[in-house]
Amino acid sequence: MKPYPITRRTLFRGAVAGAMLSAACGPRGQQADVVIYGANPGGIASAVAAARLGRSVVLCDHYDHIGGIVANGLTNADIGKRQAVGGLFYEFTRRVVKHYEAIDANGPDQPNVKLCRNGYWYEANAAAKIFQNMIDEQEGRISLLLSHALAGATVESNRLTAITLEDTGGANVELRAPVFIDATYEGDLAAAAGAPFRTGRESRTEYDEPHAGRIYMHFRGTELLPGSTGEADNATQAYCFRFHVTTDPDKRVPIEKPADFNRDDYRWVLEDIRAGLATTFRNVIQVYPMPRGRFELNSDHINPKTGSPKESLDLAEENWEWPTATLARRREIYQRYVSHNVGLIWLLQNDPEVPEAMRQDSLRYGWHRDEWPDNGHVPKQVYVRQGRRITGEYILTERDADIDPALGRTRLRSDSIATIEWAFDPHGHHKYDPAYPNVREGYFFVDHEPFQVPYGTLVPKQIDGLLVPVSCSCSHVAYNALRMEPVFIALGEAAGTAAHLSIENKVTPRAVPTAELQRTLVERGAVVTFYHDLAFNDPDFAAFQYLGARGLNPGYRAEKDTLLTRAAGAERLARILQQEGKAWSAPAGDPDANLTGSELAAWLTAAGLPSGGAAGDAQLDLAAFARAVYQSLTATA
Repeated sequence: MKPYPITRRTLFRGAVAGAMLSAACGPRGQQADVVIYGANPGGIASAVAAARLGRSVVLCDHYDHIGGIVANGLTNADIGKRQAVGGLFYEFTRRVVKHYEAIDANGPDQPNVKLCRNGYWYEANAAAKIFQNMIDEQEGRISLLLSHALAGATVESNRLTAITLEDTGGANVELRAPVFIDATYEGDLAAAAGAPFRTGRESRTEYDEPHAGRIYMHFRGTELLPGSTGEADNATQAYCFRFHVTTDPDKRVPIEKPADFNRDDYRWVLEDIRAGLATTFRNVIQVYPMPRGRFELNSDHINPKTGSPKESLDLAEENWEWPTATLARRREIYQRYVSHNVGLIWLLQNDPEVPEAMRQDSLRYGWHRDEWPDNGHVPKQVYVRQGRRITGEYILTERDADIDPALGRTRLRSDSIATIEWAFDPHGHHKYDPAYPNVREGYFFVDHEPFQVPYGTLVPKQIDGLLVPVSCSCSHVAYNALRMEPVFIALGEAAGTAAHLSIENKVTPRAVPTAELQRTLVERGAVVTFYHDLAFNDPDFAAFQYLGARGLNPGYRAEKDTLLTRAAGAERLARILQQEGKAWSAPAGDPDANLTGSELAAWLTAAGLPSGGAAGDAQLDLAAFARAVYQSLTATA
């Protein structure tokens, strides 16, 4: 079998990119408001957010396609608490539902709407199509420049002012903009501009993180196992492919043996099979049923009780150099991952040592004829779970998930631009070692309560004119809660909005007013404060999000209908105003008396704010309180 290719072709879209081709020979190149390198979901969200605010955008990538890993197989969204990410990601899920409703319209018995799980699971080609529609709807304000690799960055007085891209024929294009966004999984533009970054893992002591450094834990376990030294290293967690396969004979393409197949790669899988620990395909590889007859595959973790599978699609250690490698070297690593991952499936289908029943179970699956037909039906991108991490104005760590006992939730961040709810979930960093049974080093899954992401995580130290929403400023442990595509879309939306406000306010991205950024985000449905019980279409969504980041409620419930006493209202208002840098104390009075609109208006006036429209003698519920306070605070912005 021939090696699976990485195809590249030049693609220009839109008026700006069309003009760019003719301008490429000019001395200064092409100008846009915002230039984004990395056309994955985070980059697309950045582009759409900026374009909807009226900005011209050039969205670039060295790949020949958009959508990143979501268009390459990662198509069941990693989000447990769906109220944690709204905005453009929620809009994307609504479009997914409509896509499958249209497909199922003439066949009411079709399962696709059900299988898309309210828009959170989808085919790779469907995701790419929806992303393309979101770009095309911006009336030419977004121009795509694909198959163009980053060749250089121009930095003047610590500000990124231009980038140079090289097409497949070796011709260069220079792009200039007041704001650049690095949306790559690896942080390539940030590194080229000279922004400080980290790779690998911090030690347990650097940020006092319980799960940092070298670590052995059972999956979903709570105890550190022997060998967990917490030492720092430059290991990068394993990558894998998220293949799409089918059992439909009319769509199924047989899986061929890779030319460089190495049976010894799978010795631990074969040992599990010999021991009777693996008897089906799904005992080795995770299988998720998807719409339209597809199944998504993923590497599986070790079951702490059975000790199987010892190895799966994750290929540890051989990707450690990826984050800082050249594109040529990454293509070599990509090819190694293709050979290894395809080889594992082929082994389960064909190796004579695999029992006949298991082979037949595995042979039910083949590539889906309609996915990646120009790439041998395998994804064009490997799942890069972690690359570089910039050092930003704020470094998110595991400690950001600590609970504030006074609030019963993680600590308040009035500069929050997104929330994280996924577990701390890094995959293995080393290959299986029989000295440590039932685990793979570096692999753990530890739950936490939702916590907020401050704006400073997107802003690199030292370099101005640049925002980094994907390879953002985190410790290794924190990044493994943040590194999910829904969050990347949320952070991309924040970056695109911040780029607009940077230009609008004539300041660097570092100096963007975070209250204005946050207000713009929440009024477009973005989540900056997690609530279990606040719907995205709630008329008071923006008020509760904005004030929630300032202490409106303890805990994680909005409880809009709660009636407020003077004491309860005063406590909330004092906490909010403290976050706003305003000192205020409630005047004397009966703490158990009802809080009325008239009294709240007087309190706001005494704090030097407009009344917020509060009035009347009726007792306020929390929704009316939030509306008045939000109106008051935003009227003074």
